[in-house]
Formats: sequence, structure tokens, C-alpha cells
Amino acid sequence: MEDKQQRRFKAVLALLKGEPVSMVIVQFGICRSDLYKFRRRALTAMWEALCDSSRGPNVSQNRICKEKEEQIKSLCERHPTLSSYQIRERMSLDSPSPRTIQRLRQRLGLPRLPKRAPPQSPAKQFSSEEKRRVQQFMQSRTHLGALRLSWDVTNILKISISASTTLRWRREINRFAAVKVNWQFYERKHPHSLWHGDVLKLWYLPNGKYVGQMTFMDDYSRGYVACELVINPTTLFTVRCLIEAMRQRHVIPKAILVDNGSEFKGFLLKGFCENLGIRLIHIRPYHPQTNGKLERAFRDDRRDFYSLRKPWFLESLKRELPDYVYYRNYQRGHWALNGSPAITRLREQNWMALPSVLNRLEDYARYELGEKSVNVLGYTQLLGKPLYIGERYRGKKVKCFGTVNGLEIQKVENGSVIGTLPNYYVYRQLRNSERPKKFVLRRFGEVRHSPRIAVAL
Repeated sequence: MEDKQQRRFKAVLALLKGEPVSMVIVQFGICRSDLYKFRRRALTAMWEALCDSSRGPNVSQNRICKEKEEQIKSLCERHPTLSSYQIRERMSLDSPSPRTIQRLRQRLGLPRLPKRAPPQSPAKQFSSEEKRRVQQFMQSRTHLGALRLSWDVTNILKISISASTTLRWRREINRFAAVKVNWQFYERKHPHSLWHGDVLKLWYLPNGKYVGQMTFMDDYSRGYVACELVINPTTLFTVRCLIEAMRQRHVIPKAILVDNGSEFKGFLLKGFCENLGIRLIHIRPYHPQTNGKLERAFRDDRRDFYSLRKPWFLESLKRELPDYVYYRNYQRGHWALNGSPAITRLREQNWMALPSVLNRLEDYARYELGEKSVNVLGYTQLLGKPLYIGERYRGKKVKCFGTVNGLEIQKVENGSVIGTLPNYYVYRQLRNSERPKKFVLRRFGEVRHSPRIAVAL
């Protein structure tokens, strides 16, 4: 058998080298038809050998067994409208994945049919006259629902229409119709009973930060009690702005209404208002109408101040902003005040805050962070870094307070101040790799207690 195959192999090679057919026939003893047949087979085998083929196995190692394949096939044939996920839910716990069921469906030629039968007739098209009549009828019966409207149109106008079509047309009508909203108006009866606070974003800087105008407005008089331009305001800046406004006006407001921005949230602002007896109110999210008076004032600021001073430069705007605030409080008339300026109502203030309280407003801006233990080397952990307290405090506990001056460390026994970390709020915004290797306190020796006063609301 090997000599016969070897003779055929040599005959095909001689034929492919170009030797005459007659000589190959005589040399190897093979007839002409068999010689051509062997050459055709050899060329076919060479062509298949040179084609690309998959390197993986011909049969998958994790191929499902025949019994499970038949089970999936019977379920797909019985329920052709179910998805692969629904087929898997009807099988046992060890059933294959939905993707495997999809591949099996594709290999066996089992299509998934839609649940809804294909329409037997084309969709009905309403004429422009019918649509006009139906829409006029819908506008005269706005109190009815979609199903009742479809019934009435079918029975009264003799036009067959579905409830979904009436609902879609009603939405189109209401989109262009002017909806009258009955806004609830409110106004306090005395100055400084309520302050509105918000930030007007003006423009963004290349580093991603923005320049904004932080403003606090008195509800009763519409006058600005504080107005500052700032880059990326924080809660600390908000507290400092409020302290400056209270000292300038010699008053402590009864309530402050702000939005839900990060500059108006935080324990520092919350503790400051609680210690002073101020009611801090946050408006409902995505409802700026609650703070609508200040939003309307911001529109006037853009028109009367910022649009007249382009291009904008931060330092020049800061120099000119106090003059505009003076004009707005002392000269500009307001519609709600019958053309009178805001100062006419601000002068109705008949009570003042105690000077002893106004001089110590920074002491009211504080909140407790908790207690920390000092190790044998005099260190404790803060923001993932060691904070040196002192070796004489080792084994003891200290209290941490957030203040406008930074982080304040006190003794637990008598409340005496050990020291402060002035850049605490700056370190909180940095990454751990950008913070110093250890924190060092600025030393103090005085005794401070968290003051509280009561303000009648």
C-alpha cells in the first residue's frame, strides 16, 4: 500500500514539475485519467491546507449535553415569543446562560416571534378636518380622561379614535397652551426677619472654578445686606460673609433661606446658626421659585450692572460693586415697595443686637468633630496624617472643633485650648498625597466655651 501511494505521489510531483504526460504514464504505469484525478486531488488538498483555520478546538469543551439541548429546543418551540431570559427562568437552576440559549436558537434556526400579531390593515390616517374637530372637542372637555374622551368622540362625532391617540393629542395641545400658575406670595412684616441667600454664577475659569456673586437680601425691604464677588465660595466664606453683614447692620436675623448648594451646607454654618438661634431653611431641591425674590434680583443685577461693564475683570468689578449696591439700596425704586428704595424699610429697624454678641460672632461659628486619643509619642491621626499634640498629653483624649479659624484642639477636662490648625479646611480639599507629612498646631492657652444665645422667632 505504501509503494502504491509513493508511486502516485512521485507521478503527481513529476506532472507538476512539467514533465510530459506520456513520459509520466510510461514511467509510473498510471493511466491518463487516474493521473489527472490524482493531480486534482493534490491541488485541492494544497488549497485547503493554505486556508486560515481556527486555532481553537472544533468542539467546545463546555458544550451543553444533548438532553439539555433538547429541553431548550422544546421550550423554544412551545413558547416562541419568550426571550432567552424567560426561557432560562422556566428551566432548572443549572440551566445555561441566556446568551447560550440565544446561540442555540440561532444554530437550530428557532426564531423569536413578537407577542403582538402583525397588523392586518394599514394604520388609520385622520384628515386635517377630523383632527381639527377632535381637538376642538377635547379643548371643551378638559376635565375628562383619555378613555372617556375617546368614547365621547366616537359616540358624538362618529370618529373612531383610541385612548392613546387622545392622550397624545392632549399633550400636544397642553404643550402650546399657556398654563396659569397661582404662585403663593409671602412677605415678612419686619426687617431682618428673613434673609435670602444665593450665589449668582457669572463665568467659569480655565481651571474649572467659577466666579460668583454671593448675596444675602432682606425679605421685607428687598435690600442687599451682603454682596461679595468670590471664586468658588465655600461654607467658611458664607459664615464670614454673614458675620460681616451682621456687624454692619448691628442685627442678627431670625431666619436665613438658602438653596442646597455646597456653600450653604456643612456643619460650620449649621452650628453657627444654631448657636445664634437663627433658623436655617433650605429650599426644596429643583424649586428655585421658593427663593424667587433673590432670583429676580439677580436678573436685575445682570442687566443693570454686569451687562454694562463688559469685558469682565474681577478686580474692577470688585471695586465698582459697592457703588452699585449703594444705588440699589438707597436710590433704585422697587415695584413691591411702590417705587420706594429699600432703605425706607431698612430704617424701620427698631432693635439692635448686643455689642458683646457682635464682637464675638466668630466664637459662635463652631461645631464639634469628636474626641481623639493621643498616643505615647504625643500624636493623633487627622485626615490620614499624624497630628502632633504634645508629649505631655500622651494617653489622654482631646476634643476637636471646627471653627472659622480652622481646627481647634481642646482639653477634655476643662476646655482649655491647646492649639489650632489654621489651614484645616484647605487640607480637607487636597488629596492625601498633597497634604504635608504631619500637621503642627499653633499653640494657645486661653479657655473657650461654645457660647449660645436665644433669639425669639
